Amino acid sequence: IKSSSLVSATKIPFILAGEEVTVYRLEESSPTNLDKSMSSWSQRGMAAMIQVLSREEMDGGLRRAMKVICTWSENDVLKLGQVFIVKSFLPEVVQTWQKIFHDGTVLHLCLREIQQQRAAQKLIYTFNQVKPHTIPYTPRFLEVFLIYCHSANQWLTIEKYMTGEFRKYNNNNGDEISPSSLLEELMLAFSHWTYVYTRGELLVLDLQG
Repeated sequence: IKSSSLVSATKIPFILAGEEVTVYRLEESSPTNLDKSMSSWSQRGMAAMIQVLSREEMDGGLRRAMKVICTWSENDVLKLGQVFIVKSFLPEVVQTWQKIFHDGTVLHLCLREIQQQRAAQKLIYTFNQVKPHTIPYTPRFLEVFLIYCHSANQWLTIEKYMTGEFRKYNNNNGDEISPSSLLEELMLAFSHWTYVYTRGELLVLDLQG
């Protein structure tokens, strides 16, 4: 997708608190059957307002993160009062990307990140259908949105903020924990299954949540 094809949403009243952003989502032709669905980017963004709550530390050193709350959104594209994490790529990451892909931009990096997340969502959807019914867990991946921050003139990603005990199951190098529960065994099995299911084309790693 090219940035020129993303149409800005209608301006919103300036009296609302926070930063004005435009939200774009990856839409599905068949949302209830992800394994048979085709993905496409929304051509019109939805307006929203977000207010920064805090800055978050992120593992991996690739991106910065901010915790924000939605104070208003058009057509409830972001849930009012919901807390989200907004992520931005570090300048050195963008510079490295542009050395490899000379026409690459921050927008391209964000789109790539979201499309990878959607691929993982589709794989876990299929995995949940074929795993034994005796396993009581049905893992899901968070939906990630593309946002444009008007004041900063910057493309970012946004996702729902997760609460509770956080656990990392494996990393990008394939290093994994020694499983001590059925859930941990399931998540590691999913990574292996993605490689087998896609015949070596894809491997979903860095599972955490």
